[in-house]
Amino acid sequence: MKRKDFINRNRELASLNKLWSDKDFSLVIVYGRRRVGKTRLLLEFSKGKKSIYYISVEAPYEIICSEFSDRTKDVLNLPISGDIIDILDAITKLSKEKMLVILDEFQYIVDSDPSFPSRLQRAIDEKLGYSKLMLVLCGSAVSFFERKLLGYKSPIFGRREMSIKLKPLSFLDISGFFPGYSIEDLIKIYSIVGGTPAYLEKIDPEASVVDNIRSIIIPGSYLYDEALNILRQEVREPRVYFTILRSVAEGHTSPSEVANIAKVDTRSINRYLWLLEDLDIVRRIRPLGFKKPVRIVFVDNYFRFWFTYVYKLRSMLEVGYIDEAYKYIKDTFNQYLSRVFEDLIIEIVPHLYNKRIIRTRPVEIGKWWYKDIEIDGIVREPGKSTTFIEGKWREINAEDAMRILRDLEMKSAKTGLTSPVNYFVLIAKIVRNKNELQLDENRLVLDLRDIENILFH
Repeated sequence: MKRKDFINRNRELASLNKLWSDKDFSLVIVYGRRRVGKTRLLLEFSKGKKSIYYISVEAPYEIICSEFSDRTKDVLNLPISGDIIDILDAITKLSKEKMLVILDEFQYIVDSDPSFPSRLQRAIDEKLGYSKLMLVLCGSAVSFFERKLLGYKSPIFGRREMSIKLKPLSFLDISGFFPGYSIEDLIKIYSIVGGTPAYLEKIDPEASVVDNIRSIIIPGSYLYDEALNILRQEVREPRVYFTILRSVAEGHTSPSEVANIAKVDTRSINRYLWLLEDLDIVRRIRPLGFKKPVRIVFVDNYFRFWFTYVYKLRSMLEVGYIDEAYKYIKDTFNQYLSRVFEDLIIEIVPHLYNKRIIRTRPVEIGKWWYKDIEIDGIVREPGKSTTFIEGKWREINAEDAMRILRDLEMKSAKTGLTSPVNYFVLIAKIVRNKNELQLDENRLVLDLRDIENILFH
């Protein structure tokens, strides 16, 4: 269900509009994973501007040029045809106004004519660079953009005025999709589809979280096969990537352990992880303040949910055992949510600081672990203060909260990250008998109701 409202992306829009206000030529690169909202952002940006928006296809270069010519004729009502670069040059000569030209799925143009970036570089240096044209190159082939277009060896390296890698929306942003949801329901939805706008639009805001989960796991539904489709489009060895992501979903987070499971040489596992990081699916983390050990963790909750549940239960789902599969999800969902909640705490730390709830300036943010000791979140301003955070996705009482804070303080002493001033924060799903808490100025206990009041009101 498409929503008419354009949610967030204010920073990106402001940057693009500021560049548009400049009368000189500008080259902009916008890229990011499929479904992340690039086209919607650029359509929003192009409103009220004289613009040509062309979405390329996988076709011979002659066909692409013909399509771009037709699109240009429709907009300018001028008899222009020929090579794309020649048309761009003609546009700058025939139009007295500032023009916006967007070439979407730009990687297909380069696939059809590998010389295009070099020819574009020459055109910018000799002609286009002296015009009022704003040229936007957009696409979803992340590796192509980062390595071949933005890399040092790219012909257009140094010519771009701005590059934007569009990422999924944050947790705070998704509330605009579901104004009637409680914070607990928002966390659950975020844990299932993450912040990708196209996935959020598939969630029915009038239905319960339970009903939405059931709709996702039905074979044939949009989100049922989306993870498969994305990976098959983006990677050359889907089987290896599926195995890597499945093993991470099962709790195997060491790169060497994952390499063994995926039957990949431990010396080459980083090559696979780099691409998954480019796609914003996983990232490698280290204990705050240390270089080792390394963990692989999900940053995209849709892929986390899909590999934890849909991929694992596919045999059951494909033969129609939807109720049995959902029962398994229901029985294990709180355990799954506890891991999401720990990561969410790290995500909202800067917002809690802006609201003066967390008092340590977030110069450094991360997790810390050593053997069987782990701290969910640490915020540091080295030499001044450190905040240690524990997250609990469960209902606790005041006595539990005080015990958890004492344990957190003992764990903090083993990190080597303490400062002249240290704070200890517990964030739980529900805290009963809050009036019985015995807190000083260095200790804080919050639950979801507090977080909702702080961040959304």
